[in-house]
Amino acid sequence: MRFQYDKGGKWLIEHHAGAILQLAGIGPVISVKAVPGELVQSRQLPDGLVEARLAGRSEPVLCLIEINTYSYASTANELLDDVLLTYLNRRVVPDVIALTLHDRGNVRVAPGVRLDSPLGYARLEAGWRLVNLWELSADRFLPLTDPGMAPWVALMKIDGPPEPVLQQCKDVIEAKTAGGDLENLRVTMQLLGGLRFDKELLKKLFARKDAMIESPVLQEWLQEQDVKTRQGVVLRKLERSFGPVPADVSAAVRVVTDLLRLEALLDAAYVSTSLADFRARLVPSPQTPAAPAPTN
Repeated sequence: MRFQYDKGGKWLIEHHAGAILQLAGIGPVISVKAVPGELVQSRQLPDGLVEARLAGRSEPVLCLIEINTYSYASTANELLDDVLLTYLNRRVVPDVIALTLHDRGNVRVAPGVRLDSPLGYARLEAGWRLVNLWELSADRFLPLTDPGMAPWVALMKIDGPPEPVLQQCKDVIEAKTAGGDLENLRVTMQLLGGLRFDKELLKKLFARKDAMIESPVLQEWLQEQDVKTRQGVVLRKLERSFGPVPADVSAAVRVVTDLLRLEALLDAAYVSTSLADFRARLVPSPQTPAAPAPTN
């Protein structure tokens, strides 16, 4: 998963997955329920696992939703991993939707993967529904009736000026949502819309200073940006002091998300005399065990 706007996208999967299923041509959707990520025992969890009840089917359908900001050649293998993880846990092969938000270059996600064993007796094969938002026409989904569709429509192909379409997005969000859902959709419109539109235009349409600060999506996104900024400061300091940062050191810094720990690493970057010295400081000092209580 390479999704730059992870918080907004995962929130849309959890609260408005029906719109994503509609993008993939799945439906009619009666209801959708998010499956907790803890059910998949791996450090690399799928973006979103949902159970959808569809018209004409008595049993729910398990769908795996993967979101990428751009297309990457490696995405197909990552999708295969997600399918295998889900099957190992649920003993069900999920229907997979691979959603890509923005075009960049000639790279496209492969529609499937097939792997054969050396002797040819075993085979792994998986395929998925590809949805490239920039290839879809916004006219197919207008006039908007589902507020959960608004952030995706903003990234589709729009004939004519975008302002009327963005205004429709704003109108349906304000007419059909309230409270936290309303504010989170406003924030998500700005986060995702920033891939394509001027930030001042998005701010004019969707920002509310008195409410934005209360959005959990915004708060998580801001915290995530703070973490990435501090990681970058540590790595830049190392590069200036010791030259190119080795991949293992860079990876070790980027997995640290605790802000206090990142502050300690920045201090370590300033006082370290070499990369080897910094490597040693990357490993937290073990806690000294408490002395056993005296026995009578």
